[in-house]
Amino acid sequence: MSIKGLVVHFRRDLEDHEAERMSDALMMLKGVTKVSPVAFDYEDDLNRERIKRELLDKIGALLSET
Repeated sequence: MSIKGLVVHFRRDLEDHEAERMSDALMMLKGVTKVSPVAFDYEDDLNRERIKRELLDKIGALLSET
């Protein structure tokens, strides 16, 4: 199998200066030719809140069964 590239996700959104330092570090890796940032938008926040709510609902359901 041949791999063209990888997608990297961070645990949290990075500030501009952090993202720039991370991009610089990734560019130092052998074979890396391009690093492109993906901007945070309102849909990201909505998705995170939805996932939190779903997890809390599932945890609540599990706890109420015991």
